[in-house]
Amino acid sequence: MANLTVQAPYNPNRPNDPRDPNGIAHATSASASDTKADRAAAKIAWAQYVQDYKVARKVGDSSGPAEFPAGTVIYPDD
Repeated sequence: MANLTVQAPYNPNRPNDPRDPNGIAHATSASASDTKADRAAAKIAWAQYVQDYKVARKVGDSSGPAEFPAGTVIYPDD
């Protein structure tokens, strides 16, 4: 699978909090046929990030995920 790229005008920076916009719904792949599968993979990665963030906050672990991990979505600030 390819990476999704967030295009203008939907260009949020890489989220560092689950309340931040993630831009997945507006991101596209190089190939139109890959976009649907890549968005599904990115949504799974987002759900994992949110879960890890919440667990880290609940147990007081400040070394939890600082931001949505790189690798599935390319943001303008990358």
